[in-house]
Amino acid sequence: MTAIEVLEEGLSQHLGRTVQIIESQSTPLYSFSTHPIERIKVTLDDSQQLSVIFKQLQPRTDLQIRSCGQEVYLYKRLLCGKHLGAPALYAEHHDEINGRYWLFLEDVGEWKLEYCDVDEWLNAFRWLARMHATYYGKDRELRTLNCLSEHGAKFYQHLAQMAGQSIQKNQPQALAYFNQLMAPLDNLIAHLDNQPQTLVHGDMSCHNLMVQAGVGIRPIDWEWAAIGVPAWDIAKLLSGWGKNKSRLLDTYFDEFVLHTDMPFDKGAFQQTLACCDILKTLWYLRWWIKPCQNSSFTEKLLNKIADRWQWLKREHN
Repeated sequence: MTAIEVLEEGLSQHLGRTVQIIESQSTPLYSFSTHPIERIKVTLDDSQQLSVIFKQLQPRTDLQIRSCGQEVYLYKRLLCGKHLGAPALYAEHHDEINGRYWLFLEDVGEWKLEYCDVDEWLNAFRWLARMHATYYGKDRELRTLNCLSEHGAKFYQHLAQMAGQSIQKNQPQALAYFNQLMAPLDNLIAHLDNQPQTLVHGDMSCHNLMVQAGVGIRPIDWEWAAIGVPAWDIAKLLSGWGKNKSRLLDTYFDEFVLHTDMPFDKGAFQQTLACCDILKTLWYLRWWIKPCQNSSFTEKLLNKIADRWQWLKREHN
């Protein structure tokens, strides 16, 4: 089937009537996604015009920690009906034999959270708190969906391994320092394994939170969604914030406790957040290939890891 045929079939089910696309125009989108994405503007046989996001998921080399078709199944089993504010799924096509995984999604616009002032960021942290609270401690329920990877020893060790390979390639003189910093990693993993788990978006950056007029927060790019600790998402979304960081965190805490009956320990969360800050930096060391070719930039990231280890040591004592 062609992409247009798949979309016609999906729209027919979505709209409850037979749909024919009489005209379409496709434009590539240059986004932070690792997969080809296009905006397709279609005209239907009743003259209705619709803008659709077409995402073609590509096979990756890190399939040991997530499935290539995970995002397809996630939209079908969890995010359907715009659940959690996710874009509506118009159509999908998954062909495991030929490695073809297509998503046709509602176009939620181009206004990203990164363009917004602090008030909209506060709304984003409220949204994130509600999502985390809804599934807090419900990891067994989430596993039954059979479409989520899990953040555990395998995932965290993989981050460290990939970060180490990146340093060995780009800054080999820093490898000994990196290996020294990774010595307590098993203790970090043990701490996180003992914390309540929830649904995490997995790549919670300001690029993946759209703000739609009259609707609010619309999260996109769910390919890294997983069962993990809430602080994983918080660590990424807090990146770059200075004086407003405590305000954003307090807003998150206040909203979180409104939507869960489970005990919530702020002190334990702060320690978990420090652990996730370390893991977030490993993520950056892996993915920020060009910046990490600069020795001073890499050193700065490694020193951040060292600072977080020192903070955790003081808190533990």
